[in-house]
Amino acid sequence: MLQSILRMLPPLRGALAVKLTGVSGFTGHGSVHYAAMEQGGVLTVSLSGVAGRRADIFADGERAASIAITNGRASATFSSTKGDKLPALADGAHIDIRQNGDIVLSGVLTRV
Repeated sequence: MLQSILRMLPPLRGALAVKLTGVSGFTGHGSVHYAAMEQGGVLTVSLSGVAGRRADIFADGERAASIAITNGRASATFSSTKGDKLPALADGAHIDIRQNGDIVLSGVLTRV
């Protein structure tokens, strides 16, 4: 049964992930997973220990999405097949989490 469901999903072109760490004295952390598919991509973000109410996700200097923060935590999935405008990401892309223009978390995507 599971195999028949998996066959209905669009094929993945590549899976990338990064563990985000705090920079410039920020102590939060998080992770980003990106799956490229024929129709676009899916970006999954999970953050912890981040102050404030919102953060912006940047990929190679380009704003990819914005995420709401509640009690220092945030989790969201963005999909280009559902209308989210995501940049095409590749192995080695720099991911930054920014608040008020400052980078608070950062990391580099690598193949999973």
